[in-house]
Amino acid sequence: MVRVSPHLKRPRHFRKYADLLQSGVGGGLRVVFSAPPQHGKTMVTLHALAWVILRYPTLRHAYVTYSQGRARSVARSVCRILQAAGMHFGGGLSQLTFPEGGQCLFTSIDGGITGEPVDGLCIIDDPVKNRKEADSARRREVIREAYTDAIETRVHEGASIFLLATRWHPDDLSGTCIEQGWTRINLPAIAEADDPNGRAPGEALFPDMWPAEALHKKQSLVGEFTWSALYQGHPRPKGGTVFHEPTYYTKLPESYSGGFGVDLAYTAKTNSDHSICLEMWREDRFGMDPLYYVRHVDRAQVEAPVFMETLKERSQHRPHWNMLWRASGTEKGAAQFIQMADVPLAVQNPPGDKFVAAQSVAAAWNAGRVMVPDPEAFPEVANWLDAFLDIVMNFTGTGKEHDDDVDALGNAFEVCEVVDSGVGTRVRAGSR
Repeated sequence: MVRVSPHLKRPRHFRKYADLLQSGVGGGLRVVFSAPPQHGKTMVTLHALAWVILRYPTLRHAYVTYSQGRARSVARSVCRILQAAGMHFGGGLSQLTFPEGGQCLFTSIDGGITGEPVDGLCIIDDPVKNRKEADSARRREVIREAYTDAIETRVHEGASIFLLATRWHPDDLSGTCIEQGWTRINLPAIAEADDPNGRAPGEALFPDMWPAEALHKKQSLVGEFTWSALYQGHPRPKGGTVFHEPTYYTKLPESYSGGFGVDLAYTAKTNSDHSICLEMWREDRFGMDPLYYVRHVDRAQVEAPVFMETLKERSQHRPHWNMLWRASGTEKGAAQFIQMADVPLAVQNPPGDKFVAAQSVAAAWNAGRVMVPDPEAFPEVANWLDAFLDIVMNFTGTGKEHDDDVDALGNAFEVCEVVDSGVGTRVRAGSR
């Protein structure tokens, strides 16, 4: 890497992984590797692939990822590395060929490598595109089938497979391979107990690029679910959760009604609850149950009086929509303060504890009738969607986890459920 890509930093933190890559040809290895984003795992992998090609130009290799477009982009990087190393090659970006008779295929997980045997290295780099795909049980099954039927069957004796993947879900291809006994190397951004690199708990993986302070700041921005999956290599834990996999919408209804669900925090400390205002749309369907769209979520670690300005802005934007906060005890005092500022905040007693209060909206969510925006269709949701899903998907109702977003979601659902009795007003999309 230092010789052909002098602009890159030496990846000493990936030494164990690099050692396995260098011994992959003839080793018959099966390795699952995970490391945080922007720490160099793809660059190390591509340089290792080029290194292997240079030393074994008669062998056949493969690189597999989530889409053909991504595969072609990676092929261009490998071409640059090979050119910097002085190697001649032919073919196109889907399949590089070498004068000595070898080749390297670049393809998608759906395309597989059928008809193209591998007797060198097979690298599977992020077979799942994003969290949306990972949340789909059907998509996870398709990826497992693609690996079993169209990849493993084409890999010869002695060839090695390396799987690099973000662990969004415990029941993913990585989880399947780990259960089958594959070697696992997980290098978390912040060291935990028994770190593979021998770091003490709390130490950063690549401090030259990402010191611990920067990583902790990133953790607070992305939310615990994303942090655990992308940066620490741990997927969402199995069992105990109330909300199943989310359903994503790619377009909004033309006719809808709606309301706001509110949950307010007491303090603005870093480890305290958030103040939440969730906008939900309801679409009625003739002879069918209505659909519910989580349209926007305001989240802030501020006290109720400070968050009041956000509630004012939302109520002015939708002047005929109600806001509901199912509050109890001293919470009602904060609600009265906000109501005095002409914010149409309705207050009700909770129907029970956190678990009971979430049951109605969880049932509709699990039936696919409460939906969240697809980030590809609505890129503006990137600043709140992951953090929101983090809270919802890990909710167990035990009272031991953050549940602000779940409370706001349930409150918005309650408003929209009674919309026909006058709590909401039906409007046309785009109207005010």
